[in-house]
Amino acid sequence: MAADVRVDVDVEAYRQRVRSFIAERGHRMDQEGVRVPRDAAEEQAIRGWLRALYDAGYLGGGWPPEWGGRAEHQPVHDLVVMEELIRGDAYRPLDQVMLAAHAVTAFGTDKQKRELLPRIRAGEHVWCQLFSEPEAGSDLAALRTRAEPDPDGEAFTVTGQKIWSTDAQWSDMGLLLARTDPSVERHAGITAFVVPMGLPGVDVRPIREMTGHAEFCEVFLDGVRLGREHVLGEVNGGWKVVTSGLASERAFVGANAIQLERLFQDLVLLARTARHPDGTAALDHEDIQARLAAALTRVEEVRLIVRDTVERILVGGEHPSDGPVAKLAYTETNVALSELAMEIIASAEYIDDDGARVADRWQHNFLWGRALTISGGASEIMRGLIGRQLLGLPRA
Repeated sequence: MAADVRVDVDVEAYRQRVRSFIAERGHRMDQEGVRVPRDAAEEQAIRGWLRALYDAGYLGGGWPPEWGGRAEHQPVHDLVVMEELIRGDAYRPLDQVMLAAHAVTAFGTDKQKRELLPRIRAGEHVWCQLFSEPEAGSDLAALRTRAEPDPDGEAFTVTGQKIWSTDAQWSDMGLLLARTDPSVERHAGITAFVVPMGLPGVDVRPIREMTGHAEFCEVFLDGVRLGREHVLGEVNGGWKVVTSGLASERAFVGANAIQLERLFQDLVLLARTARHPDGTAALDHEDIQARLAAALTRVEEVRLIVRDTVERILVGGEHPSDGPVAKLAYTETNVALSELAMEIIASAEYIDDDGARVADRWQHNFLWGRALTISGGASEIMRGLIGRQLLGLPRA
């Protein structure tokens, strides 16, 4: 028991150091889900912030020591960093930490590691995923993008279309999945590639979303030439690369519970400042109080689900359904909170200035929250995985 207490104290001390670092140097996010820089100056500020996080060891601490990792790193440190980035409204990195860096360290050649990992740490390389396709959705194995090998097998010609590629319009590198052997079982004929986004034939087109922002992109690949040096892992071994990398992202799922707790606080503030025609606050009404209590129950349910998931991840006892359960619980609860917020706003006669700023955030989150039910695996896909992996139901 004493050892457990010591570890808890150590983690709490680490949390305080991270929190202070973010408060002093963090690059603030204006809105959740708005990650593309507004201009060149903000882009350089974000890259500098990522570099500072790496230099301090708060990002990349779990990498092999020869590539910048820290001997004293604990897996829980990654969770702490993501939680504190959310609490501090600071810009938090996406694919360059949670998937691309893991894939390169686990499957890259020594040359790829020498060329790619230092650039990630220096903020020189921002990465995007080139996975989803218009007719494949969340079923990655259904992808149609082809990487046709030359007769000598030393180079490939890539043709296809990707969609929902976050940050592709300012990414330097992409992690691509393409089919290299259409004659074999669909998971077996896929190869992972590292793709410089400035290569001839790569056409990135931002998608304007209903939020008014353009965080996602279509990426067209028209005769893009890639050499063997761009293959990550083995030819036709891409499924192993991507599933290993996606598994590494789940260690960050615990941060979602923090996001919901902050959203609930905003919901209470909105109910306190939204005034009905009789001058009373929405929070004064029993029906709103009851619905807020129900919402808090859902938030607490997600917190417990996430806590159990993280505990299993940290000790290597994760169940295949843990990630889908946590993801589904978080995104659907997020939508439910947003819908309640919209009802409170719609029923209000007026909202004071402080509440108006909160209402603006909720209107954005109402739109953005729908995207979260699709990105990283649609809710329907998550339900299917849970049914098969946890409940043992047959595939439809």
